[in-house]
Amino acid sequence: MDTLIKNIDEECWRYVKVQAAKEKKTIGQLFNTLVYEYKQRELAEKNAWDRILSRKPTITAKKAEE
Repeated sequence: MDTLIKNIDEECWRYVKVQAAKEKKTIGQLFNTLVYEYKQRELAEKNAWDRILSRKPTITAKKAEE
């Protein structure tokens, strides 16, 4: 799919082009990789908070107030 992205900083664009060339990927492939990794990191953070918040409290609310 062809997509237009507007308002990209020139320095960022040059960096992306260089990184894509270093990895022998197209800019589209690099973009897809970046988005996939971002999503994976976001899911990992959400799962970590879900694990933390789903645990039983170690003290009761009454003891916490004391």
